[in-house]
Order: sequence, then structure tokens, then C-alpha cells
Amino acid sequence: MDYLVTVGLGVNMLQRYHCLVAGSEYGMADLHGYPMFERFPALCKLGADVMPAGKFPRLTAWTSAMQRLACVRKCWISPQLHKHFFVGYKSGSVDYDVEMDAETLAVQNSVR
Repeated sequence: MDYLVTVGLGVNMLQRYHCLVAGSEYGMADLHGYPMFERFPALCKLGADVMPAGKFPRLTAWTSAMQRLACVRKCWISPQLHKHFFVGYKSGSVDYDVEMDAETLAVQNSVR
């Protein structure tokens, strides 16, 4: 529950002030917070609608802007891989090396 409260506080800050967490330029707060939101599409694939379309327009704009940054694209993990991890976590057989096989790396690198 604490995780969702923290997410809610971040969402409220983004909605109340501006599209960036700490000013007019992307900074460490944006880069640190983004990976949490990167996982949301995977959670939606598992049935948890954590960010309903249209409910958080500034947050949606922020995540879209973050996805355009080269440093974010270089580290991006697909919703499919996040889902694979979450399913393994829930079942108790986590694949910690999910990004390490050659096929997965080739797919990830072709999207970046």
C-alpha cells in the first residue's frame, strides 16, 4: 500500500505543478522516478489498471516525454519483459536474467 501512496504523491505533484518534477529541464528526480511508471503497461496486461487513459494527462505527457530521451530509450525494458518478471515473481520462480539471453537483447536493441 505504501508503494501506491508514494505513486499517488508523485502523480499529484506532476498534475499540480508542471510536466517535470524539479524544473524546466529533465533532472535526476525525473530519471529516478520514470522506471516505476515504465512498469505500468505490464501491470495493465496483468489486469491492474493503475493509470486509466485520460485520467492523468500531465503524467501521460511526462511519461511520453521521458520515453523520447536517449538515456531512457537506452535502458528501456519492454512491457512484455516486465510482465514476464511479474508473473515469475508471483509464482515464486523469478527469472532474474530475463534480459540476458541473446534473442531478448536483439529484440530490445531493435526497439531502442
